[in-house]
Amino acid sequence: MLSRQRKEREFQKILDDFSVFIRSLVLRYRLDRLGLDADDLIQEIRLRLWKIIDDEKNIHNPASYIKKVVESAVIDQIRKIRREEEVVISEKQKLISELEPRASHYADPPGSIKDYLLKAADNLMESRKTVVKLYLLNMSLPEISAYLNYSPAKTRNLLYRGLADLKAILREMGFNHEKI
Repeated sequence: MLSRQRKEREFQKILDDFSVFIRSLVLRYRLDRLGLDADDLIQEIRLRLWKIIDDEKNIHNPASYIKKVVESAVIDQIRKIRREEEVVISEKQKLISELEPRASHYADPPGSIKDYLLKAADNLMESRKTVVKLYLLNMSLPEISAYLNYSPAKTRNLLYRGLADLKAILREMGFNHEKI
């Protein structure tokens, strides 16, 4: 069993010998594009290396072993980001599925702006209705196009035409813009 001081010396020697190598491997992946901080990932790699040394594993070829540790840390971080994105998407889908208002004592009174908008939006063409309702849920054009798998141009056209139709339908229903 290695002593604590010996493990710390071995760990420090690996860091001294390979810190530039570790940093260059991490920077090669250009993780800033994904919103990851290289220093945070390097810290995670240091923790993993310490655990390996603390478990007294023999490292015969440190450079290739460190490369594998770096690659697995990068993959784990990318998977974590994807899981978080999936949570956001599922939350948005939940909001979309709850487009119809639920009755409660906090709900808007009958004849409110929300009622007019929902009735008017239900009269839109199906493709425009979906885009307009998503827009009314505060989704941006890029989010809507990604969610519906439409091109940005198609999404923009459906939204603008849908909003124009929505205004016309609201006018027919007797709702004037001065009431807003």
